[in-house]
Amino acid sequence: MTVFKGYFLIFKRNLSTAILYFAIFIAIAILLQAANAKEAVGDFSDQKVEVAIVDSDKSEFSDCLVNYLKKIHNVSMEDEDKAKLSEQLYYKGNYVVLRIVNGFEEKALSGKNGILLTNSPGSYRGIYLEQQINSFISNVHTYHTAGYSITESFRKVQAQKESKVSIMDINGHGGEVPGYSYYFQFLTYLFICVCGEVLGKVLFFFRERAVKNRTMASAVSLLRQNGESIFAFVALGSLVYVICLLLAVLIYGKDLLESTNLLWYMLNSFINMLGALEIAYLVGMLAKKEMQINMIIVPVSLGLCFLGGVFVPLNVMGEQIKNIAKFLPTYWYMTVNNLLTDYAEITGNIKTEVLTCIGIQVLFLFALAGIVLAAAKYQQQER
Repeated sequence: MTVFKGYFLIFKRNLSTAILYFAIFIAIAILLQAANAKEAVGDFSDQKVEVAIVDSDKSEFSDCLVNYLKKIHNVSMEDEDKAKLSEQLYYKGNYVVLRIVNGFEEKALSGKNGILLTNSPGSYRGIYLEQQINSFISNVHTYHTAGYSITESFRKVQAQKESKVSIMDINGHGGEVPGYSYYFQFLTYLFICVCGEVLGKVLFFFRERAVKNRTMASAVSLLRQNGESIFAFVALGSLVYVICLLLAVLIYGKDLLESTNLLWYMLNSFINMLGALEIAYLVGMLAKKEMQINMIIVPVSLGLCFLGGVFVPLNVMGEQIKNIAKFLPTYWYMTVNNLLTDYAEITGNIKTEVLTCIGIQVLFLFALAGIVLAAAKYQQQER
């Protein structure tokens, strides 16, 4: 097992690179999980918006509007100070500035709008707030048209019962995205980078002319050398895979272990890891210099992950991009990961679709294996 031990020895020398990638990956996975979880909760729940109100009308109707907004949002009354309001918007002290213009009451009672809204850059909360204000004005206007005073109309609107909405738990996740799905989503990027950078350099070391000549002159047959080389690659890749799974259990604990899709996640990621090993083997075979390995792996990993939907969701891509991405294994990996994210139980047609996507990934493994064998044969014939 001389060649096998040699692979692990060289792997230890490049261990710092693997640790660096693991640290970056874990930090990104946790941060993205926290950001997406916070965003998902806000998408389906009432939010209190920070609102600065400048009431230039000071009428009965404007007072009713201000009182209404105070009950559902965080409201602060401000004077017409453009510099101060602009500063609050810029530093997000107030997400929305609401100006109730002079003559608001007359416009509202005639069915028109007399407000001006200014959002913080990149914020959508003004749209949410404007919908609530328009609904309130419309309801008060309806009651006032029926003969009620403004104050009575306001009380009638306040007395209206709120609708209760129950979300059907169709996918079994209760409308939430499991946190560990983000971990497995970015796992393919880690596999390509770690396997490509570390294992590619290990293979390159054994391809150096001096090392290659010594191994060729040794008593170990060429068949055994190739067998130990492949075995070492699979063993090192499996080690990386097991470490990733242990980290996932450490981070997500009971939520992951009790997931009904855990075995599907493991199968999907294991096949993806094998693909990353083949890419690493191919890069290690074709690189002429050690520094070229990094130059190849970086664009390859980013290209596969961007087009495959790891960094950019597949549902926002154009059809032409999707058609191109279907020729990449990461596309099918992400398709499976998205299905596992959307459905807590994989049965029926969903199970068929998952198995189909996994089968396509296996076909990619065979195709890459053919290319790797051709490259290996070329390298052995090289003098």
